[in-house]
Amino acid sequence: MKKYLYALLLVFTAVTGFYFFYSWSLLPPGERFIYQIDDPYIHMAIAKNFALNGVWSINSGGFDSASSSILYTLLLTSLIKLFGIWEFYPFVINVICGYLAIYTVFRYFKDFYGAAELKWAIALLLPFSLLYAMVLISMEHTVHMFLMVLAIYFIHKNVESNFQTKDFIKLLTVVFFVSIVRFESMFFTASLAFAMFLRKDFAKGILVMVTGFSAIVIFGIISEIHGGYFFPNSVMIKGSLPSGNNIVENVVTLFKKGIFLNTSFYKCLFFPFVILIVYLTGKYRSKKINLFFKNETLMITIFSMSIIHSLFAFLKYRYENYVMISVLMVVIPVISAFFKRFNEEKRKLNIANVVMLFSLVMMTVFSLYRFQFMHKPSMVSSKNIYEQQVEMSRFLGKYYRGQKVAANDIGAISYYSGVQLFDIVGLGSTQVAKFKMENKKLPRKVFDEKYRNFLINYTAKNNFVIAVIYPEWFPGKTPASWIPVASWKIQDNKAAAIDRVVFYALEPEQVKPLQQNLMKFDLNKNVEQWFYVLK
Repeated sequence: MKKYLYALLLVFTAVTGFYFFYSWSLLPPGERFIYQIDDPYIHMAIAKNFALNGVWSINSGGFDSASSSILYTLLLTSLIKLFGIWEFYPFVINVICGYLAIYTVFRYFKDFYGAAELKWAIALLLPFSLLYAMVLISMEHTVHMFLMVLAIYFIHKNVESNFQTKDFIKLLTVVFFVSIVRFESMFFTASLAFAMFLRKDFAKGILVMVTGFSAIVIFGIISEIHGGYFFPNSVMIKGSLPSGNNIVENVVTLFKKGIFLNTSFYKCLFFPFVILIVYLTGKYRSKKINLFFKNETLMITIFSMSIIHSLFAFLKYRYENYVMISVLMVVIPVISAFFKRFNEEKRKLNIANVVMLFSLVMMTVFSLYRFQFMHKPSMVSSKNIYEQQVEMSRFLGKYYRGQKVAANDIGAISYYSGVQLFDIVGLGSTQVAKFKMENKKLPRKVFDEKYRNFLINYTAKNNFVIAVIYPEWFPGKTPASWIPVASWKIQDNKAAAIDRVVFYALEPEQVKPLQQNLMKFDLNKNVEQWFYVLK
């Protein structure tokens, strides 16, 4: 069976290595590797400030919960404490967890199934789950995916042993770490507890809930004590809870946006779900429901988790991949069992078999689509981030270190530049997050006007000197008091939110210094700099 492990490792290493070295080769000679999105630098900024100053913030003072992962940021903090500041801790963690995920996938199918399932894993794992891409962006998602595979292993083992104490303790340990790697893990905790309740194992279900929610509750209390929200700013701002007061309308809205009208749901989960439903219908058609609840704890957990995630979170932008690898782990044995039975029946084409075959074809097509969709970003994203975010941080660090700067893409700026940063989106600035949450029920036009005035007044009152933003992200028109001085535009953009950033002087006396600093700065030659004609 080791040949399948070697094959999995070889495919993972080859694909990840190709995109890593190709993307690095596009950077200037001698340049360090740059992450493929800006967000790892947010984690690093918080970890650095927490390790050195005891401050949970992108700035050197205050409390601003911009991190979406308690575990990941604490892990980075520990490494900085032990070994000092180094910007490549996220990549090392991701490489290690990527290989651990591959090994755990192998052990799962080796211990509980066989060679046929391992062959399917070799074919589908990377395009379906995009594990290699998660390693390259070096966020907490690879850790999440590894822990989910580990959780699936121990859920299966517990079902086989009828949740013996020794096995259940191992599962609870994994549940704890899953719960603090990302806040979407609440969906997993609730789903596993629900599956335990269906088994009528209420005590163990409650233990799962306590284990999975205790750390989140403790962190939430600490956050509120320090003036933040119970959940991080990113969760509060990006969450998809409807804002209406009618419960029925809210539920309908959740299902419409999260499932029925969500194209990402059909690309990612619809056809795997069809495969599972056809399989379970055939298997349990004439059996008691209690037998289904007892035997299919794992499928119930993963299916429920996937539905809840679809309703309350994104099924794109990388947030879905812990769901994808989990679904794949439960679908592969079903596919393998189907083909074994299909061949034994001499490839009989009844309705169920046709549906299964069609769903498998579509699942494969969408896997290849996802792989193809990530191809270009995996090649050029490091170059994009280097030419926009890293160049912005280099400029600000050279000319504005220690000064107050407003921005709306904050990762590299917060880690490298040493400015006092105000995030006008709100992920890294609790003042903005609070404004958004307190006013989110306002009509869009009224909200934008109020939001615009808030940003103008806050930056003026607190003496911010310049802003470096995407004008498209500013609510309404940028204020007349913000004087545009220059813009930077990158080419072939796949990673930055927008290809053009604009530098604004927030006071008239800042115009000339900003203009002179931009002229003196040794900007990357691939970046197009354009100066506004000042009246």
